[in-house]
Amino acid sequence: MEKFSLSDRYRLELHWTGITFEEGFCVFEGAYFSGPALQEALQLNHSDHIMLDFFSQYLILVSSPYVGKFEWEGPSYKNDNTIHFDRAVMIHEDELNRVPKLTPNDFLIIDTKGHEVEDHPFNLVYKTYVVNEDTQLYNFGGK
Repeated sequence: MEKFSLSDRYRLELHWTGITFEEGFCVFEGAYFSGPALQEALQLNHSDHIMLDFFSQYLILVSSPYVGKFEWEGPSYKNDNTIHFDRAVMIHEDELNRVPKLTPNDFLIIDTKGHEVEDHPFNLVYKTYVVNEDTQLYNFGGK
């Protein structure tokens, strides 16, 4: 199977070491951002969020648009060009418990194209893809 790729300039990855699910939200343990997009990103606020759009990948699984709110606290910048979080959760009250559960070996690829400073106010969600540890895009439609 071919590996999923996204233009290097706009690629932002969200990784984690553990994940627990509750009703309507999940908690990421050891969460951190990595990827080339960090070289152009502005400094993150101590407590903030972004909206992650999974709909194109989860279309066959969900009954309405699937946009999760990824919230964080306490970002810390590391020398290896990663940003680690003290606390990270994703919230989606309607569909989170209906879609396949993420595992510690999965990660998210977030497309930051269209989120440059001048364009960001017009693009409030980030197209996001769930991939496995081999960088293969999950195909929930079975094709």
